Amino acid sequence: MEQHKHILNEQDDHLNEIADIANRLHHAAININVEIDDQGNKIKQLDVEMDKTQKKMNFVQKKLGDLLKTNDQSQICTILILFGTLCALIFLLIYT
Repeated sequence: MEQHKHILNEQDDHLNEIADIANRLHHAAININVEIDDQGNKIKQLDVEMDKTQKKMNFVQKKLGDLLKTNDQSQICTILILFGTLCALIFLLIYT
């Protein structure tokens, strides 16, 4: 009888350990789920930003395509001169 009680106590101890482990796993799973939800929200936000950026890039590419189609050399020269001036100003800003 004493041995039977000892075995039951050991089984109770093991069951308590298993319950503690299951509880820790449950909390870990909840934390993982929260993190996955956060990552999903960040991915959705990134997708929205990528769509906005893609629309802007398409607009700029269309404008550049229109610019390159023009035969007005003075307009292209003006843009190149302004770009060169911008590069020079950035260079001066960085190195002075």
